[in-house]
Amino acid sequence: METKDKDIINKEETTAPQKGRSLVQLLKFALVGASNTLVDMLVNTGVSFLLRLLFSGSWITYVAKGIGYACGILNSYLLNSGWTFKEERSRDKREVISFIAVNLIVLGISFGLIFLFKNVFGLNTWWEGLALPAWLKKIVGGDLFCSLLSTVICLPVNFILNKLFVFVGKKGKETK
Repeated sequence: METKDKDIINKEETTAPQKGRSLVQLLKFALVGASNTLVDMLVNTGVSFLLRLLFSGSWITYVAKGIGYACGILNSYLLNSGWTFKEERSRDKREVISFIAVNLIVLGISFGLIFLFKNVFGLNTWWEGLALPAWLKKIVGGDLFCSLLSTVICLPVNFILNKLFVFVGKKGKETK
């Protein structure tokens, strides 16, 4: 067998397990994302409740959302670096800064998509205009539908950016 043929076989042998591992990582990433959303919602609700007991004003909503989102990012980093990308993590300054940057970029993409879905495509009013049961429309209103649709698109984008730029491991750092 020629050297070229052996190289192709060796490459195929190493690529197949990597694809399976990436799929497992994507599923773990999605589970971590669900826990991030839960942390964000719980902290946001709790902070909002406490601030409304002490203060009044529309600023409370934004402060509570910011604190909730920050707690979600912290949860995401801890779980993704310790579970999803355990073998690739380095837990150094570069990784933390890259993680925050990627999450802020994805947040910006998400906001942009929500804006497009609502203001350009009108998906929030389209959703509310569907002949759906009233209970479902109360649970998932048009704005939430746009937010969920944005999340579905941003999940793989966030995963790919984290895999390529954040959790590159020692091997990835040597080649850069």
